[in-house]
Amino acid sequence: MAIITVTIGLPTGVRLLAANSERSAAAYAEAVVYATPRSALPVPLSVSCADPGVRNRLTTYLLDLQQECLRVPAPRRNASGALG
Repeated sequence: MAIITVTIGLPTGVRLLAANSERSAAAYAEAVVYATPRSALPVPLSVSCADPGVRNRLTTYLLDLQQECLRVPAPRRNASGALG
């Protein structure tokens, strides 16, 4: 079981995520990227893990995800802030 940390630089400060699996690390980081305003993307990030394959896959995936978010319009939110 690998210990993976993802550090994401946000306009409001640094977010440090830790996970025991590649899938969990990706899911946690995705949630942060999706919640980040489009105007702040791309944000700096780094992935730390003893397994270089995991580190490279996650880094590439999260950088690609940010680029994809920039190409897609932001979801519309109603007055309560909910999607819809």
